[in-house]
Amino acid sequence: MLGKLETVFSYAAHFILQSWPEKRPGILFLTDSTGRVINTMDMQVGQPWKPQELDLSLHAAPAGKMYDPVKSALHSGEIAVATYAENSLVLAVFPLRERDGYVRATIGIAAPQEEISFDLASYMRGLEPLIRMGYDAYIQHATSQIIMELSVHDTTRSLLSNLTGEIAEVIQKGYCSAVKLSENGTLLMHDMVTTEAVDKEQSQISQIVAELGTNPIAPAILKENRLIIMPVSWNKKMLYGLFLHLSPDETDCVYDERDVAFLQEVADKASSALWRVMMSEELRREANKKNLLYQLMSKIQASIDVNDVLHEIVTSIPSLYPNYSVDLFLTVEPDATTPVKQLSLQEERGSTSTRAYLEGHLIVEDIVENGQAKTVIAAPLLGKQGIYGVLQITSDQVVSPSPYETDYISILADTAGKAFENAQLYQQSRNLIRELRLINEMARQLNRSLNLSEILEFVTTMMRATFDAEFCALLRKEPGEESFEVLAASIPEYTGKIVTANEKPFQQILQNKQTLLLAQPGSGPLPFSLVPSCSLMGVPLIVEGEISGVLLVADSRYHFFSFDDYKLLEIFGQHASLAMTNAVLHTEMERMVITDNLTSLYTRRHLNERVRASLEQDSHGSLILIDIDYFKQVNDTFGHQVGDEVLIQVSNLIRQSIRDTDIAARWGGEELAVYLPRVDEATAHAVAERIRRCVEMETSPQVTISSGLAKWNKEIDANLSVEALFYQADLALYEAKNSGRNQVVLA
Repeated sequence: MLGKLETVFSYAAHFILQSWPEKRPGILFLTDSTGRVINTMDMQVGQPWKPQELDLSLHAAPAGKMYDPVKSALHSGEIAVATYAENSLVLAVFPLRERDGYVRATIGIAAPQEEISFDLASYMRGLEPLIRMGYDAYIQHATSQIIMELSVHDTTRSLLSNLTGEIAEVIQKGYCSAVKLSENGTLLMHDMVTTEAVDKEQSQISQIVAELGTNPIAPAILKENRLIIMPVSWNKKMLYGLFLHLSPDETDCVYDERDVAFLQEVADKASSALWRVMMSEELRREANKKNLLYQLMSKIQASIDVNDVLHEIVTSIPSLYPNYSVDLFLTVEPDATTPVKQLSLQEERGSTSTRAYLEGHLIVEDIVENGQAKTVIAAPLLGKQGIYGVLQITSDQVVSPSPYETDYISILADTAGKAFENAQLYQQSRNLIRELRLINEMARQLNRSLNLSEILEFVTTMMRATFDAEFCALLRKEPGEESFEVLAASIPEYTGKIVTANEKPFQQILQNKQTLLLAQPGSGPLPFSLVPSCSLMGVPLIVEGEISGVLLVADSRYHFFSFDDYKLLEIFGQHASLAMTNAVLHTEMERMVITDNLTSLYTRRHLNERVRASLEQDSHGSLILIDIDYFKQVNDTFGHQVGDEVLIQVSNLIRQSIRDTDIAARWGGEELAVYLPRVDEATAHAVAERIRRCVEMETSPQVTISSGLAKWNKEIDANLSVEALFYQADLALYEAKNSGRNQVVLA
């Protein structure tokens, strides 16, 4: 039975009373399923009839034998008629049966026997169409009341909450739910309203929607009359699906044709109100989307930071499309904190985002992922110079986005693409300016110094500051050698280490003579003995077409270096190589200026400068002048080439006999000199004797030398000049030669 018993009875009574013969007294009454009277009314208006023998008190069963026909109708489900001669009463009862045979209530008529000149049982059988008319009137009235209440709502959710609540109140059993429909009539689970007081995930309607799947719905009575489905549409446009569903606990009832008729009537009459609210809400939503889209585009276009652009895209989309998840696929790896995904172009069957990128336009596609059907919208991020990635929006179920929505997403993706391009170009210009400044600073600093140690220290410091890597080093390779030596490193203890040239990084650099950029994604550190690393860059230092060294930058983090870093290090290598070459050439030139070509000893001029500096700075020192005995005879006997060889042998023996701080020079011709700073007379004499013995014993052809030794002391020789010191030593040498040669004479 539909609705409350008293309400339905009042509508049916209207038609029953109209069919009752005129001026015939009687009482019409209603009982519930237990036989208790819950409503009564007179059959004739203005002609009350209340015999004392008839007790039809409310909320109690008829007294005495009067209860027998009520009881009979309740148990048998058939019309029961009883005549009471002693009271001159006749009592007829009509059972109101449900589809399953259950008698929910009875309608009874009591009348005086003498007033009834017709067959009351036949009359009672004729009540069924009258009761049906009462139901129809009630359905029309209840529906009208519900539709009137819908007019005050301005949001779809509040309208549906009121609608489902009112339907459930009339039906008086189970639950009522409303689920949004796509354009083709499939259920959209993310948008539903239900009278169930449980979470959406645990609700019965969620299970029902999952069972129905992705097939379009139609009016239906399912699950043995325990589920009614009624689509609501307006001008053939699907809006929502209305559901009546009984809970598992309600095992003693089902839905009947009156419930279906009521739901059908409500669905038909509520469609216009629902469409009006949905359209009004859609217009507000579109206006809000336009406003949000404008704000988003303004923020994106105003930003010149790549990370800000990406952040605005990812965080603002959910406010436009709250039922979608957002993914951003890029073809580049920006230095950004916003999570983005790498767009893969290597898939056998291109994903939706890959195809949108390759085809250059928006794609809408239904997919199945982990057994769940979804809708994916992918729009390329288009810039003036290319496509930078894809904006992908995914629904957790199959949906049909409107043309407005796809247009918004396309506009958003285009705007984001252009803004991303501008931000990238700005970032690149900033990086370029930074790189130019670094290169300019590096060139300026390197050109200021021709000292190799200073250059090595500056290059290492510059690399560490620029790339912020854990390890930076500059290595040297001698011509013909198969190894590299660390000349300078950001970690001082690595200086001087030797690395073989057959290790992978150096092997590739030597083979290609090109800058190297290595990374080990997911496979552990690179196989490199110098320092374990997952990212490494190496730049060859090339001099006259040959590799003379390597600039090395390494870090333990994956993908730590970018392509811009790679190019910048390459420029660093060019400047460093040039600066080092200049420093080496300068050092060599200085060495050649102060070095005798034949003996590799210092020149007389350099010796004079060093002695003059010692006279100013030191407290004492000694000078040895050396002359090869009978050197003219060696030249005449063996030739000048052998003479030169003898001169070289003597020079080498002198170098081997003195300290690194002592100065050995070619004084002129076969005359040589050794200055010993801060060495006293006795020590100097011992050194001179050692040189003399070595020359006598180790030269071939054998020669001897004569030496003159002069010493000085600042306390005694305060104003001694370089020339005076040499004059003293020269006098001593002259005496050594005149007194027999092959000896040392003190001045």
